[in-house]
Amino acid sequence: MLYLYINVDTPSSQSTQQAKKITGKVVDATGEPIIGASVLVKGTGTGTVTNVDGGFSVDAQLGSTLVISFVGYTSAEVKVGAGNVYTVTLKEDAQTLNEVVVTAMGIKKEKKALGYAVSDINSEELLKNKNTNVINSLAGKVPGVNITQSSGAAGAGASIIIRGGNSTSEGRENQPLFVVDGIIYDNSTQVVGNSGTDGMTRSNTTYSNRVMDINPEDIETMSILKGAAAAALYGSRAADGAIIITTKKGAEGSVKVDFSSKLSSSWATKLPEVQTEFGRGYYSNNGVLDDLTYLSWGERIAAGTQLYDNIGDFFQNGAVWDNNVSISGGTKNSSFFLSASNYDQTGIVPKTGYNKTTVRFNGEQKYGRLTVGANVSYSIADTDKTLTSAGLYDGGGNGTMTALYSWPQTEDMSKYLNEDGSKYRLFDGRLDLASDKENPYWIINKNKLSDNTKRFTGAANASFKIADWWDVSARVGYDQYTTEAYTYIAPGSVAKEMYQNGRLNKSDYTYNYISTNVMSNFHKTFGDFDLNLLVGTTTESTERHNQTHWGYDFITAGTISFNNI
Repeated sequence: MLYLYINVDTPSSQSTQQAKKITGKVVDATGEPIIGASVLVKGTGTGTVTNVDGGFSVDAQLGSTLVISFVGYTSAEVKVGAGNVYTVTLKEDAQTLNEVVVTAMGIKKEKKALGYAVSDINSEELLKNKNTNVINSLAGKVPGVNITQSSGAAGAGASIIIRGGNSTSEGRENQPLFVVDGIIYDNSTQVVGNSGTDGMTRSNTTYSNRVMDINPEDIETMSILKGAAAAALYGSRAADGAIIITTKKGAEGSVKVDFSSKLSSSWATKLPEVQTEFGRGYYSNNGVLDDLTYLSWGERIAAGTQLYDNIGDFFQNGAVWDNNVSISGGTKNSSFFLSASNYDQTGIVPKTGYNKTTVRFNGEQKYGRLTVGANVSYSIADTDKTLTSAGLYDGGGNGTMTALYSWPQTEDMSKYLNEDGSKYRLFDGRLDLASDKENPYWIINKNKLSDNTKRFTGAANASFKIADWWDVSARVGYDQYTTEAYTYIAPGSVAKEMYQNGRLNKSDYTYNYISTNVMSNFHKTFGDFDLNLLVGTTTESTERHNQTHWGYDFITAGTISFNNI
């Protein structure tokens, strides 16, 4: 019997080497153990975390690399050699621990030294989901902050609540205080006019919140200070927290030009389902069919009857053109930033839209220990809107959405005029005008609602560094805007009898705010102790003016003027 033995000896490779057990300990610069540090074999899914003594145990091959990391520390890498036991020292991440945020009165402090919660959002994060309303850009990005947009209409405002509402008072909106470059910035949502004269309420049309006047492209950082203690220097106005906005400045170096342009589109995709089995009418309790109604619970629709997609045909594709340009630059002792933007939005409801133009300049100059700076911004915002869910208060009528979703599918809603140009009514001669339902096409084509807001904000500041630990600063700020609102209800509209010959309203609301402050700030370190002392004074002046001109019963139809009333 013959036996044949074949022995093949191949050299070992890194991929076929058997892993060995590596143990060790992770400590900080003082030798204290770091609990919960991550220990990962680089390039693999193998890893572990350190225990209460900072120890770890992991299987790794000779020549592999261990990556050790922990929040607040700089990651370290260790090459696995012949040894089986390793001690790794992690260094504190100075950039993380010494992160500086802007707090009340524009004061900069290290985040670790604050006694309250602060969330910081930079420009890059804000522009990832850019919205003309910077409040909407915060949605889902800051813990403990709730964002509610009033509607999807062009120019619609939004509200922001930090850590829930603090008051159930009807006049309290629970909104945080907004501060832009050290100046308190009004963010109210004003109903220009009032229900007692022009019939305006929050429920019958679209209103903007005024922080929309800021161009999101101009924002460098936003600091959300949570809770009353976060903004004690602002008093009770900041009881619901504060949002500190710092705008962009120029940097040392060559002049930089940035330009961006964006085109986006929107449309209604999820429309309410409507039944198409029964026609207009309803059966009363005694079983009698009544067709003097917009309800669609009458007889079954006969085969071949034309049906109209009134809801789908009403909405249009909306579009947004967003254009921005900025120029910035600076030297060792000076800097400047100049920007301009235009945001033009067409709503998905015909005849609605929002157009905003902004201009901003920020400049700073240093003269030895003295630093002076100034910033100015100007914006114009126009909103074309319509009555939405309700008519004017105590004036009768209805909004577009109320009628749109209930209009019978057997009737062509787009027919709102007769061939001679007079108004077409489904129940003309059978139903009083005051008791009728207004056609949405009449509302958007005949009735006109709009508002225009012009805003100017500016500030000048100076600071003098007396010593490395002592500086004195002064600032004066100005915030002013005027909103002009226009409402026209055409003759022949569904309204109370007194308003059926037309109604006209022109209102304006003016806001003026002037503030000054002088501060002396001491900051000195004694060993492991930091001493901060702030002494200052501030003055503020706020003025609000609101006036409304209104009238009804035009003498001559078609002449839109107070002289015709």
